[in-house]
Parts: sequence; C-alpha cells; structure tokens
Amino acid sequence: MTESDTDVTYEVHGPERHDVPAAGRSGFVVIDDRQVHYLEWGAAGAPAVIALHGGGQTAYMFEEIGRELRSTHHVIAPDLPGHGESEALSHDPRDFSRQTLAATLPGLLAEFGIEHASFIGASLGGILSLTLAAADPAKVNAIALIDVGHRLEEAGVRRIVEFMGKHESFGSLAEAAEAVAEFNPDRPKADPERLRRNLRQRPDGRWTWKHNLGAVSAERIKEVKWEDDILAGLGDDAAKITVPVLVLRGQKSDVLSSDGAEEVAALLPNGRLVEVHNAGHLAAGDNPESTVSLIRGFLNEIEGNN
Repeated sequence: MTESDTDVTYEVHGPERHDVPAAGRSGFVVIDDRQVHYLEWGAAGAPAVIALHGGGQTAYMFEEIGRELRSTHHVIAPDLPGHGESEALSHDPRDFSRQTLAATLPGLLAEFGIEHASFIGASLGGILSLTLAAADPAKVNAIALIDVGHRLEEAGVRRIVEFMGKHESFGSLAEAAEAVAEFNPDRPKADPERLRRNLRQRPDGRWTWKHNLGAVSAERIKEVKWEDDILAGLGDDAAKITVPVLVLRGQKSDVLSSDGAEEVAALLPNGRLVEVHNAGHLAAGDNPESTVSLIRGFLNEIEGNN
C-alpha cells in the first residue's frame, strides 16, 4: 500500500494513524514483539535519517525537521520505548539504561530495510545515538547531537525532572499549555490542540503525558545520580566514535554548558561544535529554523551534496 503527496511517495508500514504530521505520515511496526510508533517523511531509498527524541518527549518534536528534510532524505522518527504510542520494554519504568534502549535501534533499521543511517539525537536521543555508534559503528553514518554530552549540568537536568514530577496530570489541554509556557517562557505558548498528540486522556478525564517516566520523576527525584544511571561511560564511548558528529548546543541551555559542549566535541575524534542562537535545551523547538539549517548543511557536507 502506498500513498503520496505532491513531493514523494510513501510505503506504508502498519496501520494508518489519524495524527499525521505535516507533509509526512504516522504508523506502527512490531519489533521484538513490541509495538513501536513512528513518524516518517520522504521516500524510501533516499539517504536515511533516524531522529531520536528526548526523555519525556515524542517523535512529534521532529515535525519541522522532518518536513524540511523530506525532499532529500528518508526521515524516520520513532517514539522511544515507553514514550508516545510505543510500548515500554518492561512494566517497571525504572528498568532502562542507555545500552538497553540503544539495543532497540538495529531492529528499527532492519524493519525499514536500512543498513546504516545518519542520526539526529536530542538529549536522551543523542545519548542513544552515541551509544549505538560506539557499539555498532557500521550502522551510523553521522550524528547531529542536540544539546547533550557526557557531562550535563545537574541543576538543569533536575529542573526538567521536577517539572515532570510536578505536572503528572492536567485538568485540560489548556492547563497543560499553561504549564509548558511557565516552564519555557521564551517560547511562544503552545497550541493546546497540538499538545494533544503528547498527552492521553484518562478515564477520569484528566490528561497525562505519553511516557512512563512519571514513577522515575516522583520516586527518584532526590536520589537519581545522572552520571551513574545514564551517563556512565558515555565519554569513553564518545572517544571511540570516528564518524562526523555535529554538537549543537542551545545558546541559553542550562543542561549542556559551554564547557561541557566543548569537552564532548573535543572528545569526539571527528566532532565539531556550533551554537543554536535564541535556543535553550529544547533547541529544535525553540529555534527550528536555525536547527534545521545547521543540520541540513551538516548532512549535505558529509554526503557530498554541497
């Protein structure tokens, strides 16, 4: 089954979803007996790009990037395990590591007949991109790393975790939009209807985020040690990665400091650092135009299209 728009033809994998992203499509695949939801732009056979979102987010964060790259690339953005519409790896939301999550990615590539791809990784998605590149380098052509490194600022990370723990549910989509605006006051207020794609409504009518990290936020907020739980060994992995890596730091980020960004770029044998102006940790949403432009230029350069 195929469907087309004015630019490209898509091969459909799994049932269609009503929440189709701009100029793309949405579907499901089953990988290792686990349902995985994904968004897709561009035509199969074009240079493949796998876009991995951050913790607590969904694939919809890449809607602008996917739309802008669709004429030249085949972009696939999965919901990571336990996020969005993708099933978790286990019933315990604390039962995950970067190695376990990254180990799900080769199955995604195989499902779409992709031997290797370039990766765009935001925050947790960037950590997983680095982890895969170190463990299975033949599968990774290049990485655009969005505001993440082997050393993160504890205060910035904790601010995100506290937000997730404080706002476990909302009485309405408008209330959710207000909470997001309070968390990120420099960004235009989110459209409540657009937020619907990142929330699910419970039987009692309240809305909750589409991820299974709530228990992590509520139960472990005081004892989480990010260096041990998520980042342990990431610097060593980064030093092994020889493919081109573009480190994108949000100029206003409180999660990846200037020093932290310079350190990870220096660790990477083929890394370079650029800043996304007028953007914080969520650079792809804060300044999508600049983020897309930098990523497109990077991909064109490594693919010899400039």
